This record gives sequence, C-alpha cells and structure tokens, in this order.
Amino acid sequence: MEKAVGKSRGRISAILLGAMASLSMAAHASAPPKGTGDKVGLQIDDFIGTVRIVRSDVNSINVVTVNEGASGIGPVVVEETGSSVLRVRGMPAPLAMNCVRLNGALSISFDDGPAQPITDFPTIVISVPPSADVKLMLRAGDAEVSETENLEILAGGCANIVAERVTNTLRLTTTGAARFSVDQARRADIDASNGGQIRISNVDRLLSACLGHASKLNSDKVTGDARMYMSGTSRATLSQVDLNELTAELDGTSSLDVTGTASTSRIAVGAAARAHVTGGVKLGDVSLTRAGRLVVDGKRWKGP
Repeated sequence: MEKAVGKSRGRISAILLGAMASLSMAAHASAPPKGTGDKVGLQIDDFIGTVRIVRSDVNSINVVTVNEGASGIGPVVVEETGSSVLRVRGMPAPLAMNCVRLNGALSISFDDGPAQPITDFPTIVISVPPSADVKLMLRAGDAEVSETENLEILAGGCANIVAERVTNTLRLTTTGAARFSVDQARRADIDASNGGQIRISNVDRLLSACLGHASKLNSDKVTGDARMYMSGTSRATLSQVDLNELTAELDGTSSLDVTGTASTSRIAVGAAARAHVTGGVKLGDVSLTRAGRLVVDGKRWKGP
C-alpha cells in the first residue's frame, strides 16, 4: 500500500500540471551550479514509467523531454532547488500495484484493474554531466543511466535499470524481480536481501553485497576487497577476482562461486550453503557449521 498524497502536495501538483502541459517536447527545467566546479545532483522519487538519463557536456542538469502518458496516475513534478539539485517526483499510485513482464515488455495494473503497457506511463529524459550525483527511486518501469560520479538506486520489483560507469560509489537496493546492470563502479554497496537480479561487470575497489531470498549477483571482475553476506537461495558468481581480502558469510541454501586470487579470506558457511573458491584464494579463518560446505579447487575442504 502506498502512502496517501498530502493536500499540500496535491495543490503543488495541480499548479505545476498546468504549467507543464505544453513542455513534453522541449527542455524546460535545469539545475545550474552556483559557481564553476560546483556539484550538481539529480533526485527522482516515486517514479513509475521510463527514465532516460543521458550525458551532458555542461555542468548542469536539464530536463530534455517529459511525456505524461495516458495512464492517468498523475503529473510528473519538476522542482529546482537552491542547492544545485533538480528533483523530479512522480505521483505515487494510491492503490495496490501488480506488474508482469512478457517477452521483456512490462504491463502494470492497479488494484486488480486492467493492465496498461509501460508506454502508457510517464517518460522523462534528463541530461546530466558525468560529475553528477544521481538518486533514483523507480517503483516500476525501465531506466537507462549515463556515466555518473555517485549513483544511488532503489529499484522496485518491476524495475529494469541499465547503468554505465560509476566513477565513485554505487549504492543499490533491489526488491522482488528487479533487474540492474552496470558496466563499472569504483565501489559497490548492494542490498538485495529482498530479491533482485544484479550484474556488475567491473568493480575496482570494494564490492559489498547482502543477498537474500532468490537474489542473484554476477561480476566479471573484482579488485580490492569483496564482502559477501548471503542467505535464502541467493546465488553469487565473482570471476577474475584479484583481492586483498575476501569475506564471505553464507546461510540457508545460498551458493557462492569465486574464481581468482585473494591474499587472505574469512569464510563462514552454515546450514546447507555452499562456497566454491578456485585459483589462488588463501584461506584464513574458516568456519563450517551444520551442512555448510567449502570446496577449494574442486575438492571439499575438511580442515587444515
């Protein structure tokens, strides 16, 4: 259930809706910096629909287009702040939401009503410089994100998000069947304890992940440190790792596969979980409880 929209917010939305009606095909708002080199940021809240965040060659954030769609869930509200931040607010639907993807196409219904294709919901295109900080709360829909310095995402169960390079820190929270992929991040802090399908091609400094339910995480290359906390039926595969330290705590029937080298490791495996390490992972502290199993280079580890 979504929170009810307050009266004051309704008045603001009504005022801005009339002003925005003719702006669907033109740039109409921006967050200019206070001065040369000032940080700019973008925050998108409670959005259902399609988001495209594209690269800007100037140090400002601009709304390129807004299309409200035919779903009737309410207007998209764009607010400029005095702190070089542009805020976009969707209209939270007051009813229960159901969604399904069929052959990649998303349909959404409210309170068991008729399903509407994602093309009926709002679409927004925003340009940001690579130095920007971006926060995105996508309840349902599709999003593309260009290169950013810091990226924070809350992805609902029907969200599908594809991001480019994050030069500093990625913070990601996923639920249900949410999907997220990113080409590269310096640091990645992942909370998929309530589900999600995640792919991070390259992590340069630190990967920290909490996985639960049926969540899945894949990474092609991890350098620095990796910290994995897993439960439920979660699965994680880390390939081509070159780590100072690997920390892994597994429970439930979770499974972790690590290929590459690590100078040291702390591994705790409980319940019916499984951890597989291959290559040059040096074992430090190892704890196996109940039916927990550690396999090293294809052989079950039974102690030093």
